[in-house]
Amino acid sequence: MRLTVAGVRVALDGTPVLRDVDLAVAAGDFVGLVGPNGSGKSTLLRTVYRSLRPDAGVVRLGDDDVWTLSARTAARRTAAVLQDG
Repeated sequence: MRLTVAGVRVALDGTPVLRDVDLAVAAGDFVGLVGPNGSGKSTLLRTVYRSLRPDAGVVRLGDDDVWTLSARTAARRTAAVLQDG
């Protein structure tokens, strides 16, 4: 399933963290997010798996905006393995 992130913006406590992020990942692709601490990698992932709603832009799985999916449907189509510390 294709993942598309288009024009995503996120601010945390009024501080912009993501500004107009675009990303397209084809089905079967492997992607690594690389960057320094505080660059927004985790924020982007939280936005993709519906833990954090973007202030602007859209995250799509296939043709569906992830925020229009029911929680149950979204859970069936996405998964995250989080690392602590």
